Amino acid sequence: MLLGHSTGCQDIVHYMRMGTHYSRAVRGAILQAPVSDREYRATLPETAAMIDLAADMIIQGKPMELMPREASPEAPITAYRYHSLCAFLGDDDMFSSDLTDQQLKLRLGHMARVHCQIIFSMADEYVPEYVNKKALVERLCKAMGGAEKVEIDWGNHSLSNRVEEAVSAIVDFVKREGPKGWDDPWG
Repeated sequence: MLLGHSTGCQDIVHYMRMGTHYSRAVRGAILQAPVSDREYRATLPETAAMIDLAADMIIQGKPMELMPREASPEAPITAYRYHSLCAFLGDDDMFSSDLTDQQLKLRLGHMARVHCQIIFSMADEYVPEYVNKKALVERLCKAMGGAEKVEIDWGNHSLSNRVEEAVSAIVDFVKREGPKGWDDPWG
């Protein structure tokens, strides 16, 4: 079982597309807080100029060079990584509400190979207010071939304010979808 939080959700989606041993090794995937970095960052005033700068750096053959500090004050980030997260249809633009159903299916459809659960925090501070969270999680589940949907009312991004609900949903999913005889995977 794979469990990813936030950027970890993108990591799982990428691994399930590119990983060579996923078919035998992975029984299920849980995506907790699959949010759009692009939509969140679009709310920040410096983002548009930084996307342009990242694109220019990539064109100049400098994708692995660091962006200026104001692009990501919390941690250094390369031009390629910034562009991947922040540009429309960048490599990590997987969960944006403005992607069409076809675009979502192209990016997420391969996840139907395994049982999936999406745990979505309905008060996630990294999802802009204009996003219809209920509609988005429904579309994400559909794009993944019918993933199980868990909506945590009032849950924040990390679910630190709804830990018991999240753990319960995860344990129930693992018990149901894990290898037979896994009645207590934590025991």
